[in-house]
Amino acid sequence: MVEKVQVVDVEDIGLNRSEPSLEDYEKVGNLLDSAFREIGFVYLINHGIDQDVVQKGMEQSEKFFLQDESEKKRYKREINQGDIAGWVARGREHFPKEPGNEVNEIRESFDIFEMGEDAKVPSTGSEKDREIFNALAEESINLTSRLLKSLSLALGQDLDYFNNLHRRMMKKGNKTSMRSLYYPALEGAVQQGSIRCGEHTDYGTMTLLYQDAHPGLEVKSKKGGWIAAPPVPGHLLVNIGDLLEMWTNRAYPATVHRVMIPDEELLKRVPRQSIVFFVHPDDEVLIKSLDGDGYDEQGVTAQEHTDRRFAETFKY
Repeated sequence: MVEKVQVVDVEDIGLNRSEPSLEDYEKVGNLLDSAFREIGFVYLINHGIDQDVVQKGMEQSEKFFLQDESEKKRYKREINQGDIAGWVARGREHFPKEPGNEVNEIRESFDIFEMGEDAKVPSTGSEKDREIFNALAEESINLTSRLLKSLSLALGQDLDYFNNLHRRMMKKGNKTSMRSLYYPALEGAVQQGSIRCGEHTDYGTMTLLYQDAHPGLEVKSKKGGWIAAPPVPGHLLVNIGDLLEMWTNRAYPATVHRVMIPDEELLKRVPRQSIVFFVHPDDEVLIKSLDGDGYDEQGVTAQEHTDRRFAETFKY
């Protein structure tokens, strides 16, 4: 059987449905549970996220990234000064491999952690810049809340079990974030060992991935091969993060993925974008397996795990 990323229809709990019933959440939970046990990625259809809202986020992000570096530096992420939001220049973040086998990761990004008036967003000076990203964050939070309800039931918990552990998404005391990624167009010969994003797992509970029209994302299968996960109109990719893998004692795997540079010369010359919504529990939440038989019996807090992963991947 050919391994692939499954498609799950979540119309019964999608944002176009005003009040899903308990049966709706159970039905979708069973579908998600079956898919996630095979591979930690799924495509969602009928999810209800407004594509116009996503497109506005992409357009505003591109405007920001195409500015001069001197302008972007005004929004620089300064994690060594306690500021984890802002612009991340090319070369400041990398996913470590074995010594002597380093890769050249070609991308830049902007991390948004809050929706308040003082929060950093990829701004080009317009008062509407913040509204664009707040709208996408709100829709992402609303869909996430419904997905967490379905997964709570699928894992034998109360309906609001996971939502009670994710009360502060996009607020202080929680590392949920929205990251806008920009992979520049490539001209001429590409340095050996270059990649758009190296192999990694995501740090948190799960991730919502909004892609543009250009391919490159690949997902590692159980057999060790790579499966293409290209953008599909109307489909939203969702994948499992480290913490949900811990909660489920590896039943839902945090699947390794990467973003490759396309072989086709024409595609290399086209920039690629994505907006990623990383879902995290509240900082103080202790992560231990739900079945009581986890591989980390002592547990780790959500903040401890995220801080450790940040320390591994960021250069300053």
